[in-house]
Parts: sequence; C-alpha cells; structure tokens
Amino acid sequence: MCGLVAVFHPDRVTPPPVEELSHGLETSLEIIKHRGPDSRGIYISPDARVGLGHVRLSIIDLPTGQQPLSDEDQLIHCVVTGEIYDHERIRAELEGEGFSFKSKSDSELVLQLYKRDGINFLYNLRGEFAFVLFDVERRLFFVARDRFGIKPMYYTVSNGRIMFASEIKAFMGLGWKAEWDIESIVQHGEYCDDRTVFKDVKKVVSRFYARNTPEQPQLLAGNFMMCRSSGHINIQTYWDLSYPAATAQPTSTIETMVSTVREHLVEAVRLRLRSDVPLAVYLSGGLDSSAVAGIATHLLREKDPNSKLTTFTLAYPSDGQDNNEGPFAARTAAYLGADIHMVNVDEAALVGAMEDSIWHTEQVSNTFHGAGKNLLSKYTRSKGFKVVLSGEGSDEIFGGYSWFQPDYFRDSDPAASGLGVSLPSDADRHAILKQLEKMSTSSQVAALTQTNNDTSPGLLRTSSHRGLAGILSLPAEVFHPKVWKICGAPDVARSFAEAAAPRVRENSVSGRWHSLNIAMYMTTKTLMGQLILNMSGDRNDMAHAIESRVPFLDHHLVEYVNTLPPSVKMMPVAGGEPGTWTLTEKWILREAARPFITDEIYLRKKVMYNPPPATGPGTASRLLPLQEHLKRRITQTTVERVGFFDWQNIKEMLDGYLESPAFPAHGAIDSRARKLMCVLSFIVLQERFNVPTLEL
Repeated sequence: MCGLVAVFHPDRVTPPPVEELSHGLETSLEIIKHRGPDSRGIYISPDARVGLGHVRLSIIDLPTGQQPLSDEDQLIHCVVTGEIYDHERIRAELEGEGFSFKSKSDSELVLQLYKRDGINFLYNLRGEFAFVLFDVERRLFFVARDRFGIKPMYYTVSNGRIMFASEIKAFMGLGWKAEWDIESIVQHGEYCDDRTVFKDVKKVVSRFYARNTPEQPQLLAGNFMMCRSSGHINIQTYWDLSYPAATAQPTSTIETMVSTVREHLVEAVRLRLRSDVPLAVYLSGGLDSSAVAGIATHLLREKDPNSKLTTFTLAYPSDGQDNNEGPFAARTAAYLGADIHMVNVDEAALVGAMEDSIWHTEQVSNTFHGAGKNLLSKYTRSKGFKVVLSGEGSDEIFGGYSWFQPDYFRDSDPAASGLGVSLPSDADRHAILKQLEKMSTSSQVAALTQTNNDTSPGLLRTSSHRGLAGILSLPAEVFHPKVWKICGAPDVARSFAEAAAPRVRENSVSGRWHSLNIAMYMTTKTLMGQLILNMSGDRNDMAHAIESRVPFLDHHLVEYVNTLPPSVKMMPVAGGEPGTWTLTEKWILREAARPFITDEIYLRKKVMYNPPPATGPGTASRLLPLQEHLKRRITQTTVERVGFFDWQNIKEMLDGYLESPAFPAHGAIDSRARKLMCVLSFIVLQERFNVPTLEL
C-alpha cells in the first residue's frame, strides 16, 4: 500500500541544494512512516529539481520491491502506492514483447506500461493505486490516481514548487505551512470538489466536471495530471461513472444479470486474494462483507479444502440494539468455518481514538466511524495481518441507502418493465414519493440541513444530494457572522449540485438518466470518496499499516452494474394494501451472493452502522465519555483560536448537550454532539498542523 511524497521545481524556481532536499524528503517520510514501516527510499535528480520519496508496506515481492523504481536506462523514475491486479498476465504480455523487469512487484508495471503506451497505459490498470512518474527526457511529471480515489493523493504549489503526497501532513517536512481555506470549509469543498480545509492544498480527484458530447457519450473522468518544466499543470480525465438512458431496453434476462454480477464479483475477490503476506476480511453483520467473506472462503477452498479464513469484527456492547453487528458476524463466521476475532469497544474507547483518527484522516468528522475503524485496524495489525478485504462501496453501486428511495420512486423504470418485474403505477409512485418527502422533513438529516438555504432544485431533479449536504455539512450557526461577508450564506446542497459534471446535471433535468442513477452518482462522488474510502477506509487502516482492498469497486464490476435497470438494484415489492410498496435494497447483489451467504444475511435489511454511544443519561458528577471529552476540549480559548467560529452559539449548544443528551434510535448520535464533533475536528487539526488563527 505504501506512502509517497514528491516535489518538482519548475525552471523558474531555484532548486535547493541536494542535501537540503534530501533532508526535507526524509522528514516528510518520517511523518507518514505509518503508511510504510517496512522500508523507505528516495530519488533526487542530479539538478535537485525532482525529488521522490517512498515508504513501503511490503505485500507483493517482499525481497526486491523497494521504491523509488527506475527503468534500466535511468530515464524514468516513479513511486507507486496501492495494488495493481492481474499484474502477472500483463507482465507476461510485456515480457513477450521484449520489456524487462527488475522485480516481481506489481508496481513496476507503471514504468513498463508507460514506456509502451505513454499516458494511455492508465486504461490497462485495474485496482487501487496512486503514483508519481518522472520522465527525464521529457522533463515531465505524470501523476494519477485510481478511478474511485481509493488511494489518496494531494498536491499543492508552495513557493513555486509543485508537491504531491499521500497525506497532507507530509508537506510539512518540505516546509509547507498550513492555513485555513474558509471558503472551502463553508462550501464543503472537501466533498464537493478538489479542495480541502487547507488553503491551496487540493486532492487529485476523479473530477465531477468532465465534458460529454453526443458523439462521445462515455467520456470518462478518472483523473491524471501532467506537470511540465515550465510549471504548467494540465489535468485530464480518463474515467467516470456512466449510465444508459432510462428508456434503454435490457438485452439479457434477469437470470443472466444475476449470474453476470456473480461472475464479476467472484473475479474481483479472486484478484484481491493475491498476497505474499497473511490476509483477512473485515466482517460486519451485513450483506456486503459477508458476501466478500463467503466468496473468499469458496475461492480459497478450491485450492485447499482445509483453508480457513480469518475475519475481524468491530462489536459494541450488546443491549438489544439491532446495529450491534457482533452476533450476526459470529454466525456468519461459524457458517464459513472462519476464525473470527471480535474487537469489542465501548464509547470510552471510541472517544479515546477519535482525535488520532482526525489527525490521520485530515478531515472533519461528526461520527465515530473513523475512530471505530482506527481501533479495528490497530487490533488487526497486532495479530500479524497486513492485508484485509472489506465491503466498502457496495451501497453506492447497488443502491443500499435509505435516502435513495425517493429518487427511485421519482421516475418510472421502463428498462425493467419488459423483465417481468412488478412495478408501481405512476399514481402509486407519485403518492409514495410525496409521502417520503414529507417524512424526510422531520428526519435527522433534515434537522442537520435545516439551516442551509437550498436553492438547488433546478440543477438536479433529485433529493438525495440535499440529504447528503445535511449529513456532510457544518451547520450555519457555528460560524462567526463575519464569515458570511467573506463567503456568502452557506448553500451546501447547491454546491453539491453545481459540482456535478454538466453532463450529469443535463441527464438529470432532461430525465435521460433515471433519478436513482443520479443519486448513486452523487453519493459515489461525495460521501464514498471522503467518508467511506478515506475515513472508514485507507486512512484509518494505514494509520496502523493495514492495506484494505475493496472488491465492490472493481471497475469492471461497476461498469456492468451501472448498465442494469434501477429496479433490479432496489426491487419494488407490493405491500398488503393496494398502492403500498416497499423496496428490497441491493436486490441483485443478494441474489448474486446467495450461494455464499446464510439465509439470515440474505434476508436481513440494511441498518444504520453507527457505533452506539453509552446509553443512559449522565449525572451531575459523571458525564458520559463523549460529553466529558467535548466539555474538556471545546472551550472559549480553543474555539476562538480557530478564528471562524461563533463561541456563544457553540457554548449554548455544548451546555444543552451536557445537560440533557439525547439518544436517537439505532445508535445515532445526538445532533448537537455531531455538530460539536465537527468543531472539535477543527481544534484538533489546528493544533496538529499548527494552523494560525484565521483573521476575519
């Protein structure tokens, strides 16, 4: 998996002495050594204009896979993080064409494919990766990231230097100084676009704003950059999610669709089982990870009937809450004959891990998800495992979130009408949609977004993006009034809608794409990229040198699933009363995975996977762990030092939460506590990045 840092001095910038650059790279690598504790290395060009650094987590080719990598002529150098799958086949193909390799590492494909195909070699890469490549003869930096942004990559221009790193904190070793980007913070650029909370630090992202034309309807929008010696940065796109017209008729039966999804998913898991070190599976009590574990067990036993999978489960104190995954995971592990490690944590443990999780993810958090994953990965590493498979990405691709339901009922599904699927009438759909949208006005999501002045309805014909804005945005009342003079009133839902690719907005308002597909696109590009893959994925796993692999985001699987009618993802089921309908989320995944999972998992409905807080109110002498921590850390001094918060409003919110905490259903966190956790995130980031107070 590894971590990297790179710096490029264009011609107009005087490079530092070699010793100074070497020291800066080594300092940067020391800061992110958690990503690669097994070895490290640097490359510096003779003129010191280019520096590459790499810390390695040894997974494939343990003896000879050290980086930076170079070709035999020392004309191409690169640093690579992540895993490239199916590399044995591609290597054999290249060797047959006369290309020679120095190692057996999958990462070396980047060098050799670039030599053969130029920048087009990206289309041959399958997996989760990020890399920086330097072409000596062309004096060109070529930087790319996988199609979904599973592996992180940031860049900034500081004192004329162009710098890249797996984590923002690595820039500090090269002399970068952090500053707040208040406009990005208010508009939530962290989720909407390529910005972060730090000024001039951006993500190399799969861009929203890809062009599209009728002649080229699937112009794809994965992201790469080319930096030339003049300092010019050229950003292009190579992959993006795409969907057929809502009226397009399927060319296969439902049975064929199910079997094809199964084939793609089995292949995705098979490729990700390749490892030269012990491998495990993160197993929750849900469909996604259970399917991965079941398929992995099946594949391992094809080679060795006595194979036994190892699984790790994050479990919480059992008090009858249906979001305690432990019992479900234990029964699945028993069914598979797997060795299960149950990692039991309570609120105190989650609170104890919360600030380290914020430091590692480098972003605002209003849940315990990151802290929980941090504890899970720490325990997994302590048991000697470096590689895990997980179920992230399934909900976004197969339609697993409850907030998708209004957008499913918003449009008819002519693509499914010829498949024998019983569909609600237009009258039923309209009535259900009206009821769902009425219900959403009193939901927790609505409560979080009520202060946002949403003026986006004409941009997207969906409601899911407004719910996402509520989940991910900061409430207006926490900001100092002077902020609005700088940034204007917050309208995060509009920011989300405006960030969508023009082709996506056009396909939405024209009705060409079904609204469920628009909702899944928006969720994949926002929630999944930062919350699911960053906070609950790479960053908290790599905090303890764990490489997590996500079969559901194999792009061959995703491209196929995206062609399927909405109603095989969220299957409508007629209720007992006329005009009533329910939806079976991820229906086609359930059918595809059925041979590998228990009936219990096959039938289980999705529940909110929220680590539950301690139950029962505190007393005057004993606060609950989260209350106690927020009381201690959120003070007038720490809040005002950030520079853009309104202390009085935050104090009232804090006092109310301390006096009478609420305990929502399904382990959800008190909405005031969620807002206060956002405030705490900025306090932590300021302290650890040494960010100066923002002067309003």
